[in-house]
Amino acid sequence: MPLDAEARDKLLARRTEELRTAAFAEVEILDANLLEGIDQVRSHVEALADAGARRIIIDITSFPKLWFFPILQAALKDHRFVDVIATYTSAANYADLLSENLGPLRPLPGFFADDGSTDHDSIIVGIGFEPSPLLPLLQDYRASKIRLIFPFPPGLPGHHRNWMFVKQIEALTKDQDVDLPGRVHIHMYDCPQVFDAMAEMTRNAEDSSALAPYGPKTVSLAMCLFSLAATESGRTRVPVFYAQPMRYALDYTTGIGRCGDLPDITGYCLRVRGRNLYELG
Repeated sequence: MPLDAEARDKLLARRTEELRTAAFAEVEILDANLLEGIDQVRSHVEALADAGARRIIIDITSFPKLWFFPILQAALKDHRFVDVIATYTSAANYADLLSENLGPLRPLPGFFADDGSTDHDSIIVGIGFEPSPLLPLLQDYRASKIRLIFPFPPGLPGHHRNWMFVKQIEALTKDQDVDLPGRVHIHMYDCPQVFDAMAEMTRNAEDSSALAPYGPKTVSLAMCLFSLAATESGRTRVPVFYAQPMRYALDYTTGIGRCGDLPDITGYCLRVRGRNLYELG
């Protein structure tokens, strides 16, 4: 739900008309509920494959994690897709208040531990802006290590909020019997390096782990791929915990970031000619 429903309806009507003007057919414009069930989310991907699509581009820019995690899972499980690409567009500006009314912290649909275990060798957190939703995870789940993935360089004005996030996690865990939270600094767009860092932290998923994707979408993408790769390799499933906001700012982002004279859009090849590129050895 938006923070301003009336303004949302006007914007949605304008965007729908823009899509129609761009020659999208009515059946190609879907209106879906934020809390759509996982089977319904997957059905949109399956419908494309059923219609003969063999290549798919998934733009995660505006998708909440509740949607793009199961979409990616469905696309990579369906081997009718020979090429799978994810894209992300950076924003020129962010709203001061991004979202509110957080739901409970729980595993994302399709990304849970089979045995419901609350003990893990490590909890890996993508550093974002607001750590309070993580409190139940740090209190109720036991881990010997907490590892933080810090997007670097974070850029202005986000770096101050990122550091406050780190300090609050350190304060939350200071009295727990865990290693001091260790962090790695990785460029926020370097999805392969984030994936490799998690593999190193967990000995290629031989150690059990839980993930909390609170950083940039591109870091969350790597977390999604790592969890899927661990499952595919037959190792311990890696649950992904997230508190889904129920309301979003209408101007969550405005404008498109620029890279010189070009729009700042990054593409990630996830499967090429039938071969998955994010796997564990």
